[in-house]
Amino acid sequence: MPTTNTKKKKQGRDTAVQGTNDSSVVSKVSAAAQGYFHDVFLQHFVCKVSRRAPLINRGYYVRWRAVDHCVTRFLQITENCPRRQILSLGAGFDSLYFRLHADEELHRAVVFEVDFPDVARRKTALITSNITLRGMLDPHLPSPTGL
Repeated sequence: MPTTNTKKKKQGRDTAVQGTNDSSVVSKVSAAAQGYFHDVFLQHFVCKVSRRAPLINRGYYVRWRAVDHCVTRFLQITENCPRRQILSLGAGFDSLYFRLHADEELHRAVVFEVDFPDVARRKTALITSNITLRGMLDPHLPSPTGL
């Protein structure tokens, strides 16, 4: 049975990992604002905008481009499949679902995002309080507020 000290250490590590979400989304917004990629949905997930160094912007551009390429390619390859799923582990405040939805790329596809419960709750709160994001959710799916 784990000791109280072991549980506190794990909680501390989990909190540190969850904190990377906040830094990451600010960095993504910085890269998008500098024109490295186009993502109009990221702005809804940050309170403050902070300009990052060009090296950080380039790194986030490479990551964004790689994920975008892989997901787009997957959707192209599986275009004739009756049902498709995208699973995003450690999704954080990623805007992938909203970008794909806006580009009408989610025909017969569903996106599942998995993250720490606290991160998922925060993202849910942001989405449900934002008319733009909330309006893009599939009305036929269960409400995300049950996270």
